[in-house]
Amino acid sequence: MSLSQFLKEIYRLPDEDLEKALKLQKDLGGDIGRLLVQVGSITDGQRLEGLSSYLKIPLYEEEYPADDSLVACLEGCLDYGFLLKNHFFPLSIDHERKILSAVTSDPFNSSMPDYVVKNLGYAVQLQLAPEKVVEDLARGYLEVQERKFIPLTVEEDAEKLKEMAFEAPVITFLNSLLNKAVEMRASDIHMESAEKKHRVRFRIDGILHDIDTLEEAFYLAVVSRIKLLAELDIAEKRLPQDGKFSTRIASLFLDIRVSTLPTVNGECVVLRLLYREKVSLDLDYLGLEPDHKELAVRMIGSSYGMLLVTGPTGSGKTTTLYSMLTRLNHPDRKIITIEDPVEYQIQGINQIQVRSDIGLSFAAALRSILRHDPDIVLVGEIRDRETAEISIQSALTGHLVLSTLHTNDAPSSLFRLVEMGIEDYLLNAALVGVMAQRILRRNCPFCSRPDPGAEALLREYALHDVAEKCGHLLGDGINLQRGQGCPRCGGTGYRGRMAIFELFDYTDDLKELFLKKMSLEALRGALRERPSFRYLREDGILKVARGQTTLDEVLRVC
Repeated sequence: MSLSQFLKEIYRLPDEDLEKALKLQKDLGGDIGRLLVQVGSITDGQRLEGLSSYLKIPLYEEEYPADDSLVACLEGCLDYGFLLKNHFFPLSIDHERKILSAVTSDPFNSSMPDYVVKNLGYAVQLQLAPEKVVEDLARGYLEVQERKFIPLTVEEDAEKLKEMAFEAPVITFLNSLLNKAVEMRASDIHMESAEKKHRVRFRIDGILHDIDTLEEAFYLAVVSRIKLLAELDIAEKRLPQDGKFSTRIASLFLDIRVSTLPTVNGECVVLRLLYREKVSLDLDYLGLEPDHKELAVRMIGSSYGMLLVTGPTGSGKTTTLYSMLTRLNHPDRKIITIEDPVEYQIQGINQIQVRSDIGLSFAAALRSILRHDPDIVLVGEIRDRETAEISIQSALTGHLVLSTLHTNDAPSSLFRLVEMGIEDYLLNAALVGVMAQRILRRNCPFCSRPDPGAEALLREYALHDVAEKCGHLLGDGINLQRGQGCPRCGGTGYRGRMAIFELFDYTDDLKELFLKKMSLEALRGALRERPSFRYLREDGILKVARGQTTLDEVLRVC
């Protein structure tokens, strides 16, 4: 008898409940028992009772035992993150009989029992418990380890922290934290110092989520471990520091940028996770609409001139620029980039890291690389008048220059350069075009459902006007969707991100208007006359109409 048939029989499940769970299993994968809990057919306790009867595994009823030999076993052989990931926690260990007793919420996962048998040579006796109980046991073990880290005096601080950074619980916690971050698709790990408990947060799809809290001494030890890996000064807590290290999580290689910041409550640390294999540096994967992609390809096809990508920090400008460089990267071209920092290394491109501490600024590097005969130059960011002037001169002397600027939309970039002191006639001669962008979250593909209630709100934002203007891009018409929340998206209703764009090529009619000292509003009005021009919000509403995201997301970012 199969487990699904067994559960149906023992709990007298209606056929429709079982069919619903089986459909979910086909779409999402996973244990049929857990899915029956999700659809509300049975409780988790009933699931475990059924499994206990079906697999002849007893239910967990004992208190967590304080077993010194077990703690020693955990510190030496078992990783905290590995335990949590596999829904497994050891309860006691019998060295004479070579048996490890453990509790699990997933008896079908053989990873941990196989690991124990292989690495310890012990047999495993399992008991069943709800997932929260297993997690509480593992967290309780970690808190016991945290309490071992007593507060330090100022005199012993630096040396003791260095020793603590090599303690097994610290190494284990940081490894499990990185594993969890990769599993949850986090882009950043925030470790924030507070008066009492210090907190750990992940940024997932652009939004911060609370993950854990740490006692002060243990928090300091973990921060010291991170500093050691990033080759930073452990004793220096008064000044910000920046570093990096690389690691491998499962089959993924990660470059991790580390930044520390002194605050009134202590040091905060941010780890930026850069996935070498996961980033698709290709214009085809940016989410450009066909008319926008055609225009972007035409602009980067210019033999000389300057193309700007604008937007706030974290809006995906670097990924867009790298995607353009990947398209332009041919053996018959020399490409040099100046970046702060170099986020991704691209084969066949010469990349320079800005080093302000030794005088290697954007402007200084740009002056030097022009003597190396490049065809294409990427300047990571135009921050000042000097960099802007050299970039413009480079564009006027036969180079294609790509760079970024911090403005709220595409038309504002012209006026920002004028404010920096660039003459309008030089700007007219050099500029090819401008692209503005934002990043927003995608609807989860596993739990998105029709959202007819959103149409009333979208009328307020002229959805139908946008749909009419962009009807050739909508295809099947308006299809409003919203994620309902599921295990794949962590209950948020969103999974993954996408970009929205606003771009224009700087043609003769706009140059003529600009020389007449037109206002920003006049420039926007001239752009509105173009069929292909859309504001950022309009490009977002187009994606809402297609069911790719929600209006809430569009309004959040622009």
